[in-house]
Amino acid sequence: MSNKISVKDFKAFCAACCEHEGMCAEDAQITAEVLCETDLFGTNSHGAKNLYGYVKKQRAGGMDFRAKPEILTEGPSYALMDAHSCMGMVAGYRAMELAIRKAGETGIALVTVKNSTHFGAAGYYANLAAKSGMVGISFSNVDPNMTVPGARGMILGNNPFAYASPTAEGGSVFLDIAMSNVASLKVVQARKDGVQIPDTWIVDRDGVPTTDPSHYPEEGAMQPMAAHKGYGLALMVELLTGALSGGGISSAGEIKSWCFAPETPNNVCHTFIAVDVSKFSGMDTYLSRSGDLAEALHEAPKAKGKERIFLPGEIEWEKHRSWETVVELPNAVAESLREMSADLGIPLNLT
Repeated sequence: MSNKISVKDFKAFCAACCEHEGMCAEDAQITAEVLCETDLFGTNSHGAKNLYGYVKKQRAGGMDFRAKPEILTEGPSYALMDAHSCMGMVAGYRAMELAIRKAGETGIALVTVKNSTHFGAAGYYANLAAKSGMVGISFSNVDPNMTVPGARGMILGNNPFAYASPTAEGGSVFLDIAMSNVASLKVVQARKDGVQIPDTWIVDRDGVPTTDPSHYPEEGAMQPMAAHKGYGLALMVELLTGALSGGGISSAGEIKSWCFAPETPNNVCHTFIAVDVSKFSGMDTYLSRSGDLAEALHEAPKAKGKERIFLPGEIEWEKHRSWETVVELPNAVAESLREMSADLGIPLNLT
């Protein structure tokens, strides 16, 4: 059996699983859209593979599929929302949707969310703004998994950040990154394979860089990208999410892993910013000037042996366009969906 599935069936299956566990139809559609679109960009670590984990967390009491995000306070260009431990994709979608609507009136808007759960890929929400002709920025704090210069142990989350900018051709220029040098799953895989890793990936129990992954994640922590630079950016995300919303802060021990502590609320915080470029130099000018920038980068002198320079997001958009109607899922994603299908009794139309 292959791992191919039509995009339509892929989204319908994920939505049906959410509804089976008590989520309303509208929120289920949003969740399926966020997760499946993430897989279509090739970011499979944050896509539908995690849905069965969310189902298990909901069953264990660490999430509430029936909860709705609530606006606690708002003004013309800002808002604070309480997610009430609802599905993170629903909280993220609603918050960026609100930021886009407010930015359409004021030029720029910020919406921050507390008491939320894992929202998947930050890039999806930034791209929501880009689809509306705006620049989108999104970020989230997460449970502590990264050390900081001069420390030992897991001190701070590797707090993901994303931006997306519209283009005249459709799609966007976008970047979606976490602030650690590498994803922790790569370290875990190296441990399984019994191989050494670069000494820039993690530190050991004493806070010293190591090439030995055999004791991770029980001991040690990930290293921030570019040392103090990644640390500083992760702290910025923490300030503009946990501190700004009055919610959980990773370094204070107030945020728990969404997957390793299923019975405990995740308690993460997100922030979303939308910038309506039409209110500044105008949409045509922005698209023209950003297009000039893209052309200059594409036409820059190439390094020896290189034929192309990619803009941030170009590789992902090429994958997305190649999977317009049918997507082939990696084995790990397909296996997770098969397990969920068997548990919930919902057919999965892999071909």
